[in-house]
Amino acid sequence: MSAASNVASGDAAGRKFLMTTSWDDGHPLDFRVAELLTKYGLTGTFYVPRSSQRQVMRAARMRELSGAFEIGAHTLDHVRIDRLPDAEASLQLLGSRQWIEEITGKKCSVFCFPGGEFKNRQLRLVREAGFRAARTVELLSVADPSYVSGLWIIPTTVQAFPHGAYAYARNAAKRFSFSHFASLPAAICSRGWVTLAREMLTRTAVHGGVFHLWGHSWEIEEKGQWENLEAVLKTMSSWREKWQGVTNSELCQYAA
Repeated sequence: MSAASNVASGDAAGRKFLMTTSWDDGHPLDFRVAELLTKYGLTGTFYVPRSSQRQVMRAARMRELSGAFEIGAHTLDHVRIDRLPDAEASLQLLGSRQWIEEITGKKCSVFCFPGGEFKNRQLRLVREAGFRAARTVELLSVADPSYVSGLWIIPTTVQAFPHGAYAYARNAAKRFSFSHFASLPAAICSRGWVTLAREMLTRTAVHGGVFHLWGHSWEIEEKGQWENLEAVLKTMSSWREKWQGVTNSELCQYAA
């Protein structure tokens, strides 16, 4: 499934164009996402907690999923680490990595913050727990991962969710960067996340960068977004001659 051994291609100017996807919470419906990714020749990373407020796939199914996709950590109990004392946060971080490695028999080097929230000083805790990279919920980004406090920080581009204009505006204001504000008109004026994803894909293919689609399978089910998800994955696959598909950890290898 992984294609990290190939050289990422870009436009005529040689600008790199990478694609990745990631899926949070380890819900059993992740297997429906995995089937669609396989159908369209795409890859990605599934962030799985040991337990959660919702149903979580069993260990045997998680092991099965790890045969074709990367499995990342999402704390042991799907808790926001920004609300925890450092000692408890460290237990959630280290425990989740060790649990995944025990189940899958593979090294786990990537972590995703539940709720997307963390304190900057906690990046040290993530690194000390043995992770190389951490994924955020920063939207409208086509940038490479950034290296902060000895850790690769991975942004995202589009969520498989029907956000309103306010959510995109709030995200841009929080990041307060030119690139986010430059993408904001497309987000606000687009007719849904599918249109936005296609616009961001085209922009990334032309100018280079990283297109990162993410979401929750349970949320896609609740919001009736399966047809839209497949449409976006099909569009991503149509760029086959220009893009390089990578997992979240492989993405950091290209950024290094």
